[in-house]
Amino acid sequence: MKKEFTSGESWNSAALAGLVMAAVTIAAELIGTLTGKIPGFLGGAVHFLAWAGKLVLCAVFFRYLMKRFHTSFEGIDYPRLQRYGMKLALFSSIIVAAWAVVNFMVFSPGSMEEIMATVKESYASMMDSNSEAALERMLPKMPYYIAVGSVIYCFLWGWLYSTLFARNIAPNDPFSGMEEPIDNQ
Repeated sequence: MKKEFTSGESWNSAALAGLVMAAVTIAAELIGTLTGKIPGFLGGAVHFLAWAGKLVLCAVFFRYLMKRFHTSFEGIDYPRLQRYGMKLALFSSIIVAAWAVVNFMVFSPGSMEEIMATVKESYASMMDSNSEAALERMLPKMPYYIAVGSVIYCFLWGWLYSTLFARNIAPNDPFSGMEEPIDNQ
């Protein structure tokens, strides 16, 4: 039996689905991180395949969550389903961004210093003292950059998914609200 659609139900469902979507995304990201530890060309190839697999897994799961919402509620048309997908993307992207910051600050706090050292070493001939000072000033702000970048990146994918999948699940009928045509004879 389908439930009656309300805005509150839509937000509640999107929040729960966003949490589940974020968990799937984070799990896929962790698998990708583990495959990134494999050295050499094989490691790079496996890491790329894990990244591509994460995109496919997230797309399939996002579609599943949208389809589940569509079949659970009465009167879900294209605009409502697309807005639900945007809500789902918003909640999921916030949770994934929070995980990215926690991962950066707690689980791998030295990774950014290593990246900065590599950048300095690679571009030492092109960097002057001002460039190095700017790079040093940027390091404490990295959690903010990571959070904002992750929200934007994940939300853009969610926006793309919600727009594409809503059209397939609940096609947009521009003539659905029109009355019978007037016969001008």
